[in-house]
This record gives sequence, C-alpha cells and structure tokens, in this order.
Amino acid sequence: MKKKLYVIFLIFIFTCNCSKLTKTNLILITLDTQRADFISAYSPKNSNTPNIDWLAKNGILFENCYSLIPITLPSHATIFYSKQPWKLNIFNNGEIFKSKNKISLAGFFKKRGYITGAFISLGVLTSKYGLRNGFDYYYDKFPKTRWYLNAREINVRVINWLKKNSNKKFFLWIHYSDPHEPYAPPYLPPNFRVYFNNKILHEIYLKSSTVYYLKFKLKKGINSLKFETLSNFPEIENKYLMKITTLEFNNFPNLKINFEKGWLIEKREKIIYFLKKEAIIKLINNSNEEREIELKIEGEPLLPLSEKRNLYRRETEYMDGEIGKLLEKLKDLNLLNKTHIILVGDHGEGLGEYKTAWGGPHFGHIHFLYSIYLKVPFIIYNPHSSRNGVRISEIVSLLDVAPTILEGIMGWKKPEWMEGRNLLNNEELEKSREIYTETYSPESYYDRFSIIKFPWHLIFTPKKAQFELFNIEKDPLEKNNIYPLRKNKKEIIKLKKKLNKYVDSALKTRAFFVKDEETLKMLKSLGYLR
Repeated sequence: MKKKLYVIFLIFIFTCNCSKLTKTNLILITLDTQRADFISAYSPKNSNTPNIDWLAKNGILFENCYSLIPITLPSHATIFYSKQPWKLNIFNNGEIFKSKNKISLAGFFKKRGYITGAFISLGVLTSKYGLRNGFDYYYDKFPKTRWYLNAREINVRVINWLKKNSNKKFFLWIHYSDPHEPYAPPYLPPNFRVYFNNKILHEIYLKSSTVYYLKFKLKKGINSLKFETLSNFPEIENKYLMKITTLEFNNFPNLKINFEKGWLIEKREKIIYFLKKEAIIKLINNSNEEREIELKIEGEPLLPLSEKRNLYRRETEYMDGEIGKLLEKLKDLNLLNKTHIILVGDHGEGLGEYKTAWGGPHFGHIHFLYSIYLKVPFIIYNPHSSRNGVRISEIVSLLDVAPTILEGIMGWKKPEWMEGRNLLNNEELEKSREIYTETYSPESYYDRFSIIKFPWHLIFTPKKAQFELFNIEKDPLEKNNIYPLRKNKKEIIKLKKKLNKYVDSALKTRAFFVKDEETLKMLKSLGYLR
C-alpha cells in the first residue's frame, strides 16, 4: 500500500510539471516488433539498451503494457485513435484505413498550430494506407530493393527535418523497425560471395525482404556461376546453409541453365532453392556474341535458433544506439529540454518459443496472442519532472497512449470517442479494466481473440473452437494451458462470456479487403503473406 501511494505521489508531481508545459514539443517513437523483455530497463538479461534506459530513468516506465493486435498497421491505428482495431475497421496490413472523420493524435497537434511530421521505416505504413491524416510531412519512400529503412537511414531524414523546424513547436512521429525481420543490423559483414568464371563478382549480406540485382557479361559458350556461403558456424557435412527464395535471370534468348552441384530444389507455391557451402550453376550462352545478363536474387541464411535470437538482440541494440544519437542531436539543437518523448512498441515477437502450424519454431508475430507477441515497452520521458525513474505495474494498453498524451502531458481534453485512459490521472490509472486482443486471417493462420484480466489470460480460436487459459502471474511465459482444469470456475465462466460477446461483435464487422498488386508484392516481400 505504501509503495502504491508513493507511486501515485510521483505521478502527481509528474503531472503537475506536465500541465504547465502548454508549448512543449512532443516526439512519439514507435518501435516495430519490439519485445519489452529485450529492453534492459525491463529485463537486463536479454540485451543492453542504455539510451532507452536513460529515457526510463528520467520518466515513467509502464511494466505491463499490451498491444491489442500483433499486426503493424492496425496496431498503429489504435495508437493514433485510441480505439479497438475492429472498431476502426482495420484488420490486416495492406488494407486502406479510413478514419471516419475522427481526428488522429497528430490532428490535435496540427489544430493547435504545431507543425507535424512523420518518418516511417516499413512499407505497410506508407501514406496510401491511411495514417497520414494530421501530418504536414510524411516520409514514406523506400529503395527499389526493399520495403524498409534501418534506424540510421531514418535518423538522417529526421535530423534534417529537426534542423529546419527547431524554432517551431512540433509533433514528430518516428517509426523504427530494426527488430523486424530480417534480423540483420547493417554493420554485419557479407555472408554470401558470388563468383563468375572463377573471379569474385560480388560479396553481399543476403537476407530476406531484400532483393539484389547482379549484372555481368556472358561470354560465348559455357560460363560458371558459383555461390559460396560465408558462415562462421561449424559446417555440418551435407547441411544446407542458405535458402534462396528468388533466383531469376532476365529474359535472355539462347540461354541454357544447368544446376550442377550443391543444390536442393523444392517446388512449393514457388520454387525454393537450398544451397550447401558451395553451389554451382553452368550458364551456356548459345548466341554468337557476349551478352549482358542480370540476376535477381533474394534469400536468407539458415541459422541456428540461438543465432536468430542473437541477431534480434543485436538489432535491438543497434537501434538503441541510433536512438542515443537522436538524443544527442536533440541536445545539440537545444530541444531535449523542451520535448516530451513517448516511446512505445506496436507489438512483440516470437523467437522460437512456440511452434508454427507446420511444427517448426515460430519466429515472427501476427499468428499468436501469447504475451511475448503482445507485451511492449511504454516509456514517457518528461524533461522537466523533478521525480524520475517511476515504474508503474498496473496493466495498460496501447489504447491509453493518445489520451495520456492529450490530457496527461498537453493538458487538452480528449474526445469522448477515445476508449483509452489518461494514465497520468491517478483515478483513471486505478480503474480496473479488461484488455481485449485480436488477430486476423489471412495474415494470421486463424482469427484469434483474447481477454486479459490479471492474473488471467484467456485465448479463443473460433475456427478450432479452442480455448487456452494462462495464469500470467504464476506462468508469465504461458507454457501451461490450465483451461481444462479451470473452465468451470465462476471467474473463468464470466471471462469466457465477456470474450464471446467481444468476438461476436468483432466478427460481425469483419471486412475483407481486395489488395492491389503493389500491396501484395510488398506484403510478400516483407513475409506477411505466404
């Protein structure tokens, strides 16, 4: 009780300081695919993130914040509009979100004379999908070869914008997505070498979601193309070390292609190529002259599970370093002491803890509603608070982000249609509330729904008529499904009724959107569609 009163007092001090800052700048940083337990302020055993930790030490950290959906576009819509995804009529990436005349979080700042800017790092958030409302400037350009930007590339653009607008009051949204697949921080050395006629042609880091175009000239007759996997892991005899998902030569008449050694070729929905340490292709040019040819190639290394987890950690730490550089630049521009910073994740990530529908370890998100896919960091940095390092254990959700910014930090009244709470208001923070979460096909294997009412987490998969129940206090990793043992308990029956009612409402509004070819191409490139 004493601890709770102390926390309430600290929030009171924090709120009082905030309410005086009607002209404070505000930066919203969203971390795509960022698990809370890979931020060292939450769990120091998994990673080292000193810059994000610094924000926490100088503000408020919410220990138990949940995303409502492990899908990027609808989750960000929830952040900006403080409504459940199905009530916003947005269910998957690649759908066109329409705000139905509601003002977004950015729009409230724009109405009050703030300049508003956004910098996004993943193709599923480009302006065509509907989150641009309220922004004066919305950066969503990507290279020809990929639909994502790393944190350094985002920072270059953000810092240029800050230099131009440092004398204005601003609302800035920065979206980082480095922990998103492919797990490959940009400083990694090449993992793939290409030889053409026994000479090195290219060294690249081959990774999913990134296409490479390699050009070379074929002499008349037989040419040799050799691929070599540059792996630091002990080689197992006859083990395949690389998976190639795209291997295409441009239209070239009189060309014969022979796969010589080191290949396993599987015909699925598309052809997948598996490579050993070395793999050779013979290209036979039957024309009477040299011809230039282009190879389009995309793939990824077949890594041990421990190394994939390690790369996720390294991505998080790389991003944290770039956040540190952003904070230094804010300080140099004399903006750090004038700017509130809200840092929040959009959803978590599975790192092999659960199995896919085919039985292998699952890396990614979307498909499941276990806590590792939902728990995200949520930190509020206040440059003027005299009380720092506050940690709040109450369960909160992404519904609460916009109301907390509008009312708790800016001192503006939130609209009645927003469903979240102002977490800097003690009375609202203490209100007990269930959290409903959801995920949808076709990106997910199945439509799934859940209700979180501490300590219970009840998950329902309608198509399978399957319930799962976890005690997240005693079983935080959710390994022990106790639904068969608890299903007849009164409190579980009550939760089940509430969840069923929620599911009925959500599925009644369920809409299926036809996606254009560019969207389908982007979603497949990023691994969202199979």
